[in-house]
Amino acid sequence: MSIAFEVFIWLIVDTGLSFLFYSTGWLLLKVVTFGLYNSEFKDFASYKASKAKRVDLIFLLGFCFYVALIALMAYLSH
Repeated sequence: MSIAFEVFIWLIVDTGLSFLFYSTGWLLLKVVTFGLYNSEFKDFASYKASKAKRVDLIFLLGFCFYVALIALMAYLSH
């Protein structure tokens, strides 16, 4: 495969994972605050266009959730 095709595939994977982390973080905030979190969920196009700090922090929360979940699964299987 060419390098351009591999870069294209990784860009698609990166975009999908970042939106997954964002949506997980947003959902966690809604559940933990019992719905009092007032930010609306951004669709995929709005998510990619937005570069606000709030979106980055929600993304980081979703990423940390999956890291903690993997660590918990590794701890429990050991």
